[in-house]
Amino acid sequence: MDFAFSDEHRRFREEVREFARAEVTAELFADMERRESEFHPGFHAKLGERGWIGLQWPREYGGRGLDNLHVSIFNEEMEYRFAPISRCRTSVVFVGQSIIAFGSEEQKRYFLPRIARGELTGVWALTEPDAGSDAAAIRLRADEQDGAWLLNGEKIFTSGAQDADYVMVAARSDPKAQSKYNGISLFLVPLASPGLTVRPIKTIGGWSVNQEFFDNVHVPNWLLLGDKNKGWQNITRYTLNFERAGIARTGMLLRLADELAGIVRGSPGAGARQLRHQLAELRAEIMAGRWLGYRVAWLYDQGQIPTSESSMIKVLTADLLARIADLGTDILGWAGLVRGSDAPLQGRIEFFLRSIWFHLVGGGTPDIQRNIIAQWGLGLPREP
Repeated sequence: MDFAFSDEHRRFREEVREFARAEVTAELFADMERRESEFHPGFHAKLGERGWIGLQWPREYGGRGLDNLHVSIFNEEMEYRFAPISRCRTSVVFVGQSIIAFGSEEQKRYFLPRIARGELTGVWALTEPDAGSDAAAIRLRADEQDGAWLLNGEKIFTSGAQDADYVMVAARSDPKAQSKYNGISLFLVPLASPGLTVRPIKTIGGWSVNQEFFDNVHVPNWLLLGDKNKGWQNITRYTLNFERAGIARTGMLLRLADELAGIVRGSPGAGARQLRHQLAELRAEIMAGRWLGYRVAWLYDQGQIPTSESSMIKVLTADLLARIADLGTDILGWAGLVRGSDAPLQGRIEFFLRSIWFHLVGGGTPDIQRNIIAQWGLGLPREP
């Protein structure tokens, strides 16, 4: 790894930081609470106006042709302010990057500029009921008929489907394939399609994931993403790596550490000293995670596919979030379990305690990530 932040990177960080300070306000969060949504269309539109959605994409597809370090800087500064960028993230990281990686020219020219302008949002549907952590246990059927496809089956735990325009769906297109990893195809499906029903599922964290029911959903052939029956190779080679790297939360971790440091800084006594030591240790690990995130961005810019590194940053940052939420309750005591904007740290410690399992499991459980690191990063054999 050999890089340094350029003057352009530093100017961009200041631009994003100033925007986030001005635009991510208590009024914004209050409006989201009234709407009962983690998505804010007005804020999302402002990101599109500034060219910050898909800014790493080529200019001919609506991007700004910037490197992935710019993306890391953008995410970090927005996360530090707890900005509502979830639909921006899913539209760009999961759907848009997959289209860049293996979509057709027609798909790139149709979808990417619209995503970049903030006119179209997308989400990613892989998990199915009863499949557990076996992502390849796909039963949603895709039957080819007269130059189109009919989709039948279910997906579950799809974050953001209630607010999105398109869903990228993995479906079983060849039920006779000898291996469950073969015979899978990807489709870009309008969420307004006849026969497609979205049922929100409220999480303990307070936001909605969703279950989707496909009943003879008609999908034109041009919305087949990548090669027919080769979807699993694209999912594992590209999309899951984009997801795992994209859901790291180093900016959010830095903000929580800074706020907790402000509380313990002037506290006397041996107990407070121990808490300061624990917080200092966490801060060091957060900074290590931050630079691992920069490395993943740099590897993408070199044209590499950072499979094990993406799993490393995902498992590390999810673990750090769990630990900092626990430490926050040690520092705040009973006040760490108070909910709402009037609570210490605006109730964020309580919120992350309540929602930590989503961050641990989303994008693949810690055990799955460690298996990937062992096999792809260390070259260790699979267990028989």
